[in-house]
Amino acid sequence: MYFLGIDTSCYTTSVALIDEDENLVADERIMLKVKTGERGIRQSEAFYQHIENLDALVEKLYEIIDPKKIKAVGVSSKPRNNPDSYMPVFNSGLHIGNIVRMSLGIPMFLLSHQENHILAGLWSIKFTPYRPIATYHISGGTTELLHISENDNLNIEIIGGSSDLKAGQFIDRVGVSMGLSFPCGREMDRLSQSVGDIGIIIPTSVNESYASFSGPETFAQKVIKTGKYDKAQLSKAVFICIAKSIEETLIKSKNKYEWEEVLFIGGVSSNSIINDYLSSSEKIKKNHIKPIFSEGRFAVDNALGGAIYAKKRYRRC
Repeated sequence: MYFLGIDTSCYTTSVALIDEDENLVADERIMLKVKTGERGIRQSEAFYQHIENLDALVEKLYEIIDPKKIKAVGVSSKPRNNPDSYMPVFNSGLHIGNIVRMSLGIPMFLLSHQENHILAGLWSIKFTPYRPIATYHISGGTTELLHISENDNLNIEIIGGSSDLKAGQFIDRVGVSMGLSFPCGREMDRLSQSVGDIGIIIPTSVNESYASFSGPETFAQKVIKTGKYDKAQLSKAVFICIAKSIEETLIKSKNKYEWEEVLFIGGVSSNSIINDYLSSSEKIKKNHIKPIFSEGRFAVDNALGGAIYAKKRYRRC
């Protein structure tokens, strides 16, 4: 008995397969192709690439297991779990999910991309919360601090995050201006490893539990325009700015909501500089905040959460 997950985010096509004991059977992903020098990809082009990628990935899964043993499919159908949340790229996953549903005669369950991330993150560290927790979703398209008061049904409330640019956008805009290939996070992380103390301090801008990254990005762009900077140092300065902003928003929100553990999900949360800073933060410890980081592979975009969700919903039927 197997359960299939499908996720089609802005930059990654993902499928995952688990068995009835939630053992991972398959985890396949293809990054979308972005033209050199571009800071993103059109939704129409992303949709087209997803359809092509899903054909190949689903065919690969069907070579691993007998598709007749798939009992349900979970598909990310929108960015967040609210009525107004919509993004065309997720329709590609819905399209293939519907074909799988109809051809195999199985149920299809819909969840949000954000819920998919949360379920995958919790699975990756084998953590089952029995009380309210916070989750920080930090990626190119989202920088949101969430309060989860009910684990089974993922009752989610936004309690902080970014008020303008997302953390991933901040990283990519600076990276592209430095001449790096989009998306820039991984390369900037690699560059940062060679830097000890940084000579560049990018000021943070935080109002209560919301950070602003537009001002810090403007500051970084001015540094780049001078031509007198080191790519590795500026990369690390960007990550430290993000980490400090996250630290402050966590502390501010902790005064208003009941939680201790905060689960980090999303591609930016897998960054080594940000991870190390938050893990060793004395301020966070003094405020009784326990940071929990998803396993790196399951912090970034994947479809595992959809497979887990399909299994949970199937069991209730």
